[in-house]
Amino acid sequence: MSSSATKTKSAETALARRLDEARSHCEARGAQLTEQRREVLELLLRRAGHAKAYDIQEDMQSRHGRVAPTTVYRALDFLIDQHLVHKVDTTNSYVVCEHSHHAHPTMMLICSSCGSIQEWQAPGWFEGLKAALRADASGFTPAAIEIKGRCAACASTGG
Repeated sequence: MSSSATKTKSAETALARRLDEARSHCEARGAQLTEQRREVLELLLRRAGHAKAYDIQEDMQSRHGRVAPTTVYRALDFLIDQHLVHKVDTTNSYVVCEHSHHAHPTMMLICSSCGSIQEWQAPGWFEGLKAALRADASGFTPAAIEIKGRCAACASTGG
C-alpha cells in the first residue's frame, strides 16, 4: 500500500472514530445523531474542522442535489446544542469542538492571514476573566471569546 493510500485509510479511520464518538455522545444525552446531522458533522470534519454553512450546503448539494440552507442550519444548531460544534461569530463559520464534549466557555484564535481557527483552552483563563469582570462590577458573564491575530505558521513565514 502506498503512503498516500495509508494516509487516506488512516484519515478515514479517524473520521469514522470521531463520528462514532459523536453518536455515542448524543445517545448518552438522550439525543439522536440522525443521518443528516451526522453528514453535516462529517463534512465539517472533512473541511479541516471549520467551514461556513454555505460551504457545507455546497458539499451536500454535490452529493444529493438541491439542499435547503435551513437543513444545514438546523443540523448545525443541533450540533452546537450537543457541544460538538462552536459558532465563530467573527467569521460567521462553525468549528468542531476539539475538547471533551461538555458545555465550556470557548476561546477561538482566528488567523487574520490564512483564516485558520483554533479552539484554545488554558486552565484558569475563564475564572480569571470572570473574577476581573466581578471586580469591575459589570455583572457580565462571558460565554465565548474570539481573538484575531496571526497563527504560528503565518507569523513564521511572514504571511
